This record gives sequence, C-alpha cells and structure tokens, in this order.
Amino acid sequence: MALAVKSLEQGAAFSTPELLSDERIEELLKEAETRLRAKAGLEPISANDDVLALDSTNVASQKRIHFPKLEHNLDRNSYLKNHNGIAKASPDLMVPAEQRKMADGLRAVAKESDTNKKVNDQTDAGSEWFNLPKTELTTALKRDLQLIEMRNVLDPHRHYKKNSRKGKVPTFSQVGTVIEGPTEWYSGRINRKDRTKNFVEAEMRNEAQTGRFKRKYGEIQDAKTSGKKAHYKKLQEKRKKRT
Repeated sequence: MALAVKSLEQGAAFSTPELLSDERIEELLKEAETRLRAKAGLEPISANDDVLALDSTNVASQKRIHFPKLEHNLDRNSYLKNHNGIAKASPDLMVPAEQRKMADGLRAVAKESDTNKKVNDQTDAGSEWFNLPKTELTTALKRDLQLIEMRNVLDPHRHYKKNSRKGKVPTFSQVGTVIEGPTEWYSGRINRKDRTKNFVEAEMRNEAQTGRFKRKYGEIQDAKTSGKKAHYKKLQEKRKKRT
C-alpha cells in the first residue's frame, strides 16, 4: 500500500505543468515568428524594424511609390511664420504699411484755439457746405435765430429734435428767399399781402389773427394766481358787476 501511494505521488509530480514567465513567452513567440517567416521566404525581423526612418537604405523601402508634393497655391507672405518650430503671427503683415507709419510716428495734437482761429480765418464754409458765407449778425437775424430756437413753442403739435446749440450763433449761415416753382398753382402760393420779410414779422401777423399766445398767457396767469389775493379781488369785482 505504501508503494502504491509513493508511485501516485511521483506521477503527480511529473504531471504538474511548468509555469512560464513573460520573458519566456516573448522568446517563444519570436522563435515561432522566425520559423514562419523562414518558411514563407521572408527576411528575419531585425531590431530596427520598429524605427521609422525617412532616409532608409532598405531596398524594399526604396521601391515604394513616392507621392508628389501638393501645391497649396498660398502666398508665401503668410500671416503665420515659423519661429523655431512655433507658429506666430507676422507683425509686419498684420497692419498695412500706411497705418504702420501713422502708428509709429508722432502726431501733433491741434489746440482748440488753433482750430477756432483757422475757422475764423475762413471766408466761407467750403465746397462741401455749398460755400456758405460767414454770418453777418444783425438785429433782425438775431431775432430770427432766437425764434427758430423756440420753434417747439410755436408749433407744440410737432416734434423737433433737441437743440444742443442753444444761444450760439452759427459761424456760417445765409438767409434765402422761397421762390415758387412753375408746378405750384396760384392757390398753393402765399398771397402778396401776407408775405413778410422775416420769421418774426410772419409770427406776429399770425398772432394778431389767432391770439393763441395771448390766450395761453392768460391761462397760465390764472393758474398761477389761483388762491391768492388778486384772485379773490377779481371774484369780488365780478360779483359787484352782477349785482
């Protein structure tokens, strides 16, 4: 019985498989690949097969088809330049030459007094402004300019842009006369007796006909004096007249 057990132990020892390491498995795979390549008539694998070289001396690599270089048809004066392997924008091409001169150079800033002096030395506004002459400020023109500034009061039903030059006399101006065209019929023209020389005379004539400003002035005064001594005096006078 002891001999039988001993023989079984020896059989179990011989049947135990051998554990292979990773290095041993790699060697066996390489040997198998070498045998397969030898059977197929291929060259054995060298140690430099995993290295890519552009100037290879191998005959097989020299027989490869070389593709021609593609022409990109781009201007060589590109905005991007290669600076030690880094793509950077070329500062010379980012800004035009004319603007570069203006940016690099120094420009004298004109004083406000100098600009006003140049404007005062001009006789007219220039061709871009129809050669308007310099303003000759007279009493009638001054009144007309003041009336134009108060145009929102003259016509409250029409919206006018806010005047940012209030109280300032224009440097260049000219007073013109409205002339009827040949397409306007007589009914669309201003009557000769209603024609005036300036804006002030025209507005005074309209006020004499309508009395709008006089009526508005009375309404404002009544609202301001309401509840005061003068208001009660007027009420008493009205009561006396009734009695």
